[in-house]
Amino acid sequence: MTDYLPKVARVRAQIEKLADEIRDLSDGMPPKEDALAAIDTHIERQANSVKIRPSAFTGDAGPAVSAYPESAHAYACKFFPDAIRDRLRAEVEALYRGEVTITDDRKQERLEAQQLELERQEEVLIRGAAADGKNIPRRSDANPAITLAD
Repeated sequence: MTDYLPKVARVRAQIEKLADEIRDLSDGMPPKEDALAAIDTHIERQANSVKIRPSAFTGDAGPAVSAYPESAHAYACKFFPDAIRDRLRAEVEALYRGEVTITDDRKQERLEAQQLELERQEEVLIRGAAADGKNIPRRSDANPAITLAD
């Protein structure tokens, strides 16, 4: 007689692990409004790291613009904030439209297919146990398409 409980427990652990991975993929990004607000904060922080010294044009020695930070991005944020903002917003908007996360979508589809197969295996084990006179309760979140399938 087959001992179904350990087999079902193993399959359920795998199902739960895949469900966690799928949740992590879909829950990985903050709300779109927060991401867009972070762009403004980032641009402001970068721009503030660049110091302009207008006294360099009035006879004072020294550079007109600070040599530090050494990041061209910081200078772009200081002198072209609107262009940087527009570009970064377009990139973030694309992420939320799904244009950049194609590999994550494919990964999620693959994980969901694996989860479905594990749920089928779980149902086969539960039905096998029932045929042998053992009752193994189904998970409350079991896929109805699997549990009702013939």
